[in-house]
Amino acid sequence: MWKGMKCLPIVLALAVIGTTSGTQAVADNGAQSAECKEITARLIELTGTTFDHYSPSGDNVFFKKPDMHLSCMNHRITGVSLNWDDSGFPPNAWFTLLATAGKAVTGVDARTLESASHKCHRAALKEKSELADLDIPNAKIECQAFTRDGGGVNIHIWINDHEARKGIEEPK
Repeated sequence: MWKGMKCLPIVLALAVIGTTSGTQAVADNGAQSAECKEITARLIELTGTTFDHYSPSGDNVFFKKPDMHLSCMNHRITGVSLNWDDSGFPPNAWFTLLATAGKAVTGVDARTLESASHKCHRAALKEKSELADLDIPNAKIECQAFTRDGGGVNIHIWINDHEARKGIEEPK
């Protein structure tokens, strides 16, 4: 019984993705690309999130319960982000969810992503800029974390494809 129920959200999300008319012009890029649709289905399957809407640009997919955001700007510039607004210190369950979502996008082992996300988070808390990033094989993690004004955290896990990111990032 549960196996069929587990597939239902994926089928519904794919139906919504396939019939959304406002972004059909970006069928080869962005959220309407075959790659992004596959990642969307994996995110739903692995995290239990629910499709909410596309951005007007067609490059982003928003999910709810749990809330997350998938950027699909082109073939290899794709990543998922989660926010924590209650303090500068999300619980371990939040990092586990982040790593699971990151695995859906990058294919990197969730334990590796969780460990790297904790490391990036700690580094961002120490930085005056509140920002940090970390490259690991096949994933790039970008973090913002702060304790001022009640605190907050945003972590984005990208597919790490150095060739595709040329011209987007400044060399260090």
